[in-house]
Amino acid sequence: MRGVLNMVIPIIKPLIEWDYDFNNEFKNRERGYTFVIDVWECKPKLALYKFTPFGVKCDHLDQQPPEEMLQSALREQTENAQDGIYKISPELRSWIEKNVLQEES
Repeated sequence: MRGVLNMVIPIIKPLIEWDYDFNNEFKNRERGYTFVIDVWECKPKLALYKFTPFGVKCDHLDQQPPEEMLQSALREQTENAQDGIYKISPELRSWIEKNVLQEES
């Protein structure tokens, strides 16, 4: 995912909704991206979450933050989980901006 993500960073950057509301996911019929923690088989992974009027797609990133950072973000919101998808924390957002969205020159 990192190689493909590098190519599309300039395209997706302005479409990232950092405060995406999962409760209204299919009401607004918008298009865009956000980052999520996707817990699958009891293992959290950072993922790029693409939403469109027709559905959603969740792609795990090749480059992952330290697991403790993911676990910390999960502990902050265990009651707000939606089908194994959790919001990222401000700490994870900073990590993403520094390590994932930084365009290589």
